[in-house]
Amino acid sequence: MYSEQISESLTFHLRNTAYLSFNSDFDYQDIISPFTRMYLITEGNGSLIIGNHKISLEAGNLYLIPSFLSCTYHFGAGLSHYYIHLIIDQPNGLNPYSLYSIINKVEAHELDTKLLQRMVQINPSLQLPHHHPNVYQTKLWLNKKITYESAGHYLETIGILKQLFSRFLESGQDHMITSMLKYNIQPVLVHIQNNLEHDIRVTELAGMACLSKDHFSKVFKSITGMAPCDYVIGKRIERAQFLLLTTDLSQSEIIEQTGFKTTSYFSRIFKKTTTYTPEKYRKKGG
Repeated sequence: MYSEQISESLTFHLRNTAYLSFNSDFDYQDIISPFTRMYLITEGNGSLIIGNHKISLEAGNLYLIPSFLSCTYHFGAGLSHYYIHLIIDQPNGLNPYSLYSIINKVEAHELDTKLLQRMVQINPSLQLPHHHPNVYQTKLWLNKKITYESAGHYLETIGILKQLFSRFLESGQDHMITSMLKYNIQPVLVHIQNNLEHDIRVTELAGMACLSKDHFSKVFKSITGMAPCDYVIGKRIERAQFLLLTTDLSQSEIIEQTGFKTTSYFSRIFKKTTTYTPEKYRKKGG
């Protein structure tokens, strides 16, 4: 059984959408984006490399690339596709990709094509300002506000985003959400997200869930796949990634906002997690 309690709070924000064709080969190496990206390939071929996983771009398929992942693109000459760039978040700051198991490639249905056609039709001026991510992901452009002509225009746009996103959710992976509700873990995750700049102790988190420290740690790991301390570090790194890509804050300011104690520790953990130094990560994001 599935509860709508968590998913109903997911919020979707459209950033870009258009139809694009490539007349020649284009390659973009190790691009990191703060946006989730969706593609529907209508003609031609190419490839994506996400981590160590290579995915063929083929006509008739939908693709999803989660935000903040390093991705290398190859778009072959003659490739045509619809694209959508969006932000998915929750008011409590939880990462939707830590809640759901995602499929990166699915066969497109006729309805998917019609939805993407409609998305571009009702949002005709949201094409990317430039092909290269290091140009279109500049800070000024990141902060551009999207406006809608009416409430109906907004609701239709968000409805299409939700319907398309649902195509990438792997079935049978909702036990994590059910367990979160059973053990009252969601408020714990919200507390972590809202207090990353402060000390966060496992005993405090266990008390929020009304469990002993040892029992809480076992339950928490069974749900999230990580020990509480490792989860907190992971959320701090996620916050640092977001700030590096979307703000001009100095590294010392980012360290202060993410609760790391020293620059050396922050740099070491950041590189271990992302394979990049903070400086190079910011550069990769444009």
